[in-house]
Amino acid sequence: MPKTMQDAMGDMARMQREIERSDFDAVIAVSPENVRYIGDIEISTQRSIRDRLALIVWAAGRDPIFVLCQVEEAYVRQESWIQDIRSYKEFVTPPITLLADVLRELGLERGHVGLETEYLAAAYYNDLVATLPQLRIAACEDLFARVRMHKTPKEREVLSFGFRSTEKALLSTYATVQVGETEKSMANRLADAIMHAGADSVGFFHINAGPNTGYPHMAPSDYRVQPGDIVKADTGGVYSQYLSNVGRTAKVGKPSEEDISYWKRLREIHHEIVDMLRPGNSGRQLFEAATRLHEKHGIPFPFAHNGHGIGLQVHERPIISPREELTYEAGMMSTVETRVRWVNKVGYHIEDLVEITEGAPIVHSDYFDNEEIFVI
Repeated sequence: MPKTMQDAMGDMARMQREIERSDFDAVIAVSPENVRYIGDIEISTQRSIRDRLALIVWAAGRDPIFVLCQVEEAYVRQESWIQDIRSYKEFVTPPITLLADVLRELGLERGHVGLETEYLAAAYYNDLVATLPQLRIAACEDLFARVRMHKTPKEREVLSFGFRSTEKALLSTYATVQVGETEKSMANRLADAIMHAGADSVGFFHINAGPNTGYPHMAPSDYRVQPGDIVKADTGGVYSQYLSNVGRTAKVGKPSEEDISYWKRLREIHHEIVDMLRPGNSGRQLFEAATRLHEKHGIPFPFAHNGHGIGLQVHERPIISPREELTYEAGMMSTVETRVRWVNKVGYHIEDLVEITEGAPIVHSDYFDNEEIFVI
């Protein structure tokens, strides 16, 4: 039985409404994330083979049209809900030529079209402009962001599973850390644990010890774990192309009074920001509150954000940042990322997944309780 738009993981009805309410005659999805969101299918070669473009043209009042490489056509016809699929033969027909043909067919060669201008390479953009010189092109990233920040029940289920699975992986990794082992050894074990816990692939695995915890995203090194080290991880897996992003902190041996003091203050900040994830509040308001709270507790806060929406990308809107005016609504999901770092000395990191509801926010990353620093 053919799939319909109701079968997609994302909210296609909302996407359709946003397109029809916009000033655009059509929007064109170009990035792997938005093609995946609308088409409800991951085309892996779109990432690995840069010139093998996949695009979706969705005109107001019309069904979307999938434009892709011929070698991917059979798979997409089987898996996507989109029925109108046009393919180009690689090295024979340029993908922009086929895109231009589709726009002409829709009568949009002089139309106003939304395009992901932050993603499409300049060479392809220039080809499109040269082929359809009267086409009016504008950026439409905000439209996609506004739709994707509302998570369907299917998306919320996948994200919650992904975060809890990543927590399981972190807990099993921390529980088996040995003095003298390298960061690379911990990272390899963490990657295996993420996969065994249900991920399709490992998204990223920053896990460090001792002075290396003072860096945000340092690659695991040959540094060997020492007694008294802080061990810090910021890691995530990929689950049906949706990402997790969990931060957890541990201590090799008994935490010091300084560790306990910093951690208690960070947890207080964390809880207050989590509680502010309620309808009507904005990312800017939460960021300003985090700034005040860090100052109140005597903890440096040099960061550009304090958490973010998450889904097909690690950072999605709304962002807990000084310029984010979008307000939270029930059904959105956000991380809260509370941390402090001193370069080449030490760092502490907490990151959780929170669902915004009509009432109190719900923390979904509740498998690995990091209320106290985990003791290795």
